[in-house]
Amino acid sequence: MNPTPRVVGTVLVLARLVPACNSEASSPTSPSEPAGSPLAASVALSPGSTLPDPGVFSSSRAFDHVRELAGGIGPRPAGSAAYARAARYVHARFVELGYRSRLVPFELPNGSTSRNVVATWPSPARSRILIGAHLDTVPGSPGANDNASGVAVILELARTHAGTSEARGIRFVAFGAEEVQPGGGHHFGSAAYAARAKPRAMVSVDMIGLDRTIIVGWMGIGSRKTVAALLSAAKESGVDAREKILPDWSDNGPFERAGVPSALLWTGDEPNHHEPTDVVANVRRAALLAAGTLVMTYVTQQLVL
Repeated sequence: MNPTPRVVGTVLVLARLVPACNSEASSPTSPSEPAGSPLAASVALSPGSTLPDPGVFSSSRAFDHVRELAGGIGPRPAGSAAYARAARYVHARFVELGYRSRLVPFELPNGSTSRNVVATWPSPARSRILIGAHLDTVPGSPGANDNASGVAVILELARTHAGTSEARGIRFVAFGAEEVQPGGGHHFGSAAYAARAKPRAMVSVDMIGLDRTIIVGWMGIGSRKTVAALLSAAKESGVDAREKILPDWSDNGPFERAGVPSALLWTGDEPNHHEPTDVVANVRRAALLAAGTLVMTYVTQQLVL
């Protein structure tokens, strides 16, 4: 198999850098927008004060999210009660961290509704990098690697960046209905988002639970900017990664077609893909750490003036 990502120890601390300040083209809306937790208010700054540095990425905390989503909730097809429960879980975690989190509805081919979970740090509008992962599964599969692993990484990244200047330049999204739906079609949540808003860049964290070299994938259309930036971040952080052009397999697809520089992080073929055996025990903490380390480094590199 592919070599183990070269990550020293189990944690990474990154220096604080200031994000760019361009306005994003537009942003999705929803009927309600809950206020953040008291944590958001606690980091309000007086003139001349500074924001805290990003925290330490914890693979154990990330793994706890995998356990809750794949073990506690289990299969969560789009439009199901289990998916709604998973979306509430992710939404609640964002709010607890102080983010402004929204459940943004979109329509499925059968006429029912699913939702993306969209979280931003309460701050003036800026051009944001979108870091996303799909939350749904196929029927019957607990979806530990596909894709509780990706959602777990973005939730832990949200924790490490809460209250930092970098948080102002990130939008976290847990996408619904990435999997093929009855009646055909896939990537409905990301397509709905990409039709309404254009982030400066997009990273899809999808099936990163195997302890292998991380594949930085894209469809080969549009700008390669995000791919190149992720490869640079991997080199700087000592994480093994390689580039590969892939089919339209993940939520980066709709954004690439919309002209947004986008990429997919993936640890390759999953032997339990879409099976009842895609369970928590198959996900490796070292793999979660490698993906989290790579994305943290990427964020720091990108959000410098």
